[in-house]
Amino acid sequence: MRFEAPLSFAAKGKQMTKRLIAYVVDAFRDIRSVAELSKEIGISTTSIFRIVACLFVPRKRLPRVFCMDEFKGDSGGSKYQTTLADGEAKEIVDILPTRYSKDLDAYFSSIDREERQGVAIFVSDMCGTFKGVKENFFPKSIHVIDRYHFIRQVHWALENVRKREQKRMTVTERKWFKRSRSLLKKPAQNLTETEKGLVATMLEKSDAIRTAYILKEGFYTYVLSQQNKEAAATALSTWIEEAKKSGLKEWRYCLRAYRNWFDEITNSFNYPWNNGYIEGTHNKIKTVKRVAFGMRNFHHFRTKLLLVCSKDR
Repeated sequence: MRFEAPLSFAAKGKQMTKRLIAYVVDAFRDIRSVAELSKEIGISTTSIFRIVACLFVPRKRLPRVFCMDEFKGDSGGSKYQTTLADGEAKEIVDILPTRYSKDLDAYFSSIDREERQGVAIFVSDMCGTFKGVKENFFPKSIHVIDRYHFIRQVHWALENVRKREQKRMTVTERKWFKRSRSLLKKPAQNLTETEKGLVATMLEKSDAIRTAYILKEGFYTYVLSQQNKEAAATALSTWIEEAKKSGLKEWRYCLRAYRNWFDEITNSFNYPWNNGYIEGTHNKIKTVKRVAFGMRNFHHFRTKLLLVCSKDR
C-alpha cells in the first residue's frame, strides 16, 4: 500500500497530523461504516475519503494457481466486479471494476508476458468471458472448472423437472414437494431412513422426477467418484448419453454445458482446485457492502476490500 498522491491537504493549517492519517488508514481496514469511523475520530466523512483517494493498494503478482470469479458489487457504474485470487496462498490478487471482456483484456494486456506465463492452473466458473481470458493470456495453463459450478447444473436440471411436474399436482402436494425439494438434491447415501422414505414417496408421484433423480444419483455415484481425468472423461461421456436417452427437455442446457466445457470439467479430477476461498471472500464483501451501505466510487471500494481482505495486517 502506498500514497499515490501527495497529502497536501494534511499540511494546510496542520489540520491533520501524520499520526491521525495513519490511524484513519489502519481503521479503514475494519468492517465498519465510514460514518462510524468519522464519529469516532471527529473528522468528516469527506476528509476520510480524501485520505482514501490518495491511497493505492497495488495488485499482487500473478500466482501459480490463479482463480477468477465475479461478484455483485454495484460500484463504479458496473453491476458486477471481478475478483482475482491466489488459490494456494488463499489471498486476493486484485479486484477489477467490471467483468466485461474489453476491460479484462486491457488489464491482462498490461501485465508482462513472462509473469503471465507463470500461471500453471487457471480456475474459474463456466463463464465464456473467463474462458476467453484463459485462451488469450494464459494459453499454456490448465483450465479447471470449480466443481460446485458444474455440479449445480445437475441440480438445476432436476429442480426444473420438479417444478414442471409439480404444476400437475394438488395444492397440498405442491406445497409438500416445494418444502421437501432439498431432499431430492441430497446424495442418497447421506439420507436418513426417514428422509429415504420421504424421497421414495416423492418419486412414486412422478415418472419424470424419478428419472431425473436416477440421473442425478448416477452423476454422483458414477461420475464424481472417478479418481482421474481419463476415468472421469469416460464416465461423463457415458452419463451424458444416458441423460440424452431420458428425453427430459430440462437436461438439454446441462448437457450442452458439459459438452462445451468437457475438457475443463474433467481437468478438475486431476487438479482438485476450486474457488472456495473466493466464495468466502465474496461473503465478506457482502458484509462490507451492508455495513458501508455500498461504495459507488470504485477506487474507494477496491481499496476497502483489499485492505479488509489483506493478510498483511
